[in-house]
Amino acid sequence: MIYIFHGDNQFESRKAFGDHLDQIKNADILRLDSKNINVDQVNLFLQESSLFNNKKVLSISNLFATNKSIIDQINKLINQSQNVDVVIWQDKTLTPTQAKIFKNSQIKNFPLDNKLFLCLNAVKPKNLAKVIPLYHQVLDLGLYDLFLFFLKNNFRKQLTSYPKFSPQLTKKIYIQLIELDFKNKTGELSIPKELALEKILTNLTK
Repeated sequence: MIYIFHGDNQFESRKAFGDHLDQIKNADILRLDSKNINVDQVNLFLQESSLFNNKKVLSISNLFATNKSIIDQINKLINQSQNVDVVIWQDKTLTPTQAKIFKNSQIKNFPLDNKLFLCLNAVKPKNLAKVIPLYHQVLDLGLYDLFLFFLKNNFRKQLTSYPKFSPQLTKKIYIQLIELDFKNKTGELSIPKELALEKILTNLTK
């Protein structure tokens, strides 16, 4: 069986991918990602006999980030193999064409709520009146951790691209977000994490 986890909600798709692998017992697992896929290695893994006759599991992260020839070769090897499960995670939503490449696959899509995108896009200078109400909606949906994850990534990318704020402020906020996440995970926050992030957003967008 082939299991594919994908979608813009990387946090949830990655978690589901990891949970699926954690539930597999008594199996030989080969874990690969787009940076170290070797077709010969996959072929050897699928063809060699297991010492204890265990089921084989091929786990690949971001397979669709590789070129089509590699995907086609992997697909061919899988079709030629027996007693193998394939578990794939992709860090974005697959196109309809990509989703059809592997036959008889169980595909689970993890989309992001539109309000989260709206809130992320609203984080810009002098936009406090729009940001905070959207932020509260994100909290009501239980998406605080995911919002913080994307917000940190957003500011990290802006450090080397075209920031919405000054370079100095962009770097300052990025550091504040990292510190907030760290203090929350280590129990050092003196106020609720939601309020701490709201203060950062308020100072940033007022």
